[in-house]
Amino acid sequence: MALFIAAYLFVVLGFVGKQYDEVLCKGIEVIIRDSIEIGLVTSVDVKNLVRLEYSEVAGIRISALDAAGMEESLNGIPAISNAQVYTNIEGKLMIEISQRTPLARIEDSNHSKYYLDEHGFVIPATMDYTPHILHINGSIPGKYRNEIRIPAVNSESGEGSIMNDLIKMAGYINGNPLWKSQIVQVYVSEKGEFELIPRVGSQIILFGSADQMEDKFFKLETLYKEGFTHT
Repeated sequence: MALFIAAYLFVVLGFVGKQYDEVLCKGIEVIIRDSIEIGLVTSVDVKNLVRLEYSEVAGIRISALDAAGMEESLNGIPAISNAQVYTNIEGKLMIEISQRTPLARIEDSNHSKYYLDEHGFVIPATMDYTPHILHINGSIPGKYRNEIRIPAVNSESGEGSIMNDLIKMAGYINGNPLWKSQIVQVYVSEKGEFELIPRVGSQIILFGSADQMEDKFFKLETLYKEGFTHT
């Protein structure tokens, strides 16, 4: 009896699968999971990118769509952290997108601008989206804007140490309510030392290097909370 049921299900599922493969695609539906907080990518952008590489998908058999190829292409876009492409029973090509979260806006020594996320991924700047995030400029080598991801520090040459320090500092500032609201800009001097520009006041905080960064921020926070309040 069990063997008969298994064989029956195999035949039925095979028949349904064959019918499903003959379904024609009814179009693209894009879901951007974090569109309220981040605007690096829009559903129109995603649809245009798919159509640019794969032409029009509507009217094509579901079985002929290269969902895996589309997924790979979309995951190669710097602003996208994860893309999933599949078809549903209604015949729609479904695309779910998660965007990278910009941590800081970088302006290098050549005045080229881009964003960095918390993992060091480089995201090209867009005129359509200007997030209110930390601005970092100064003596930053221009070569980094062409990277997919900022390389880790080379312990022998120190290569990439400035950028890694900046990512660490931006992450610390972004994760601290006081500094997230107070520090709006970080300037990198020619010596590779950091100057912090606060939102309120005309002072510039000469932070120095990123060595003992957390200890320096702790002392600075103590000054803000216990020193400036009495002056």
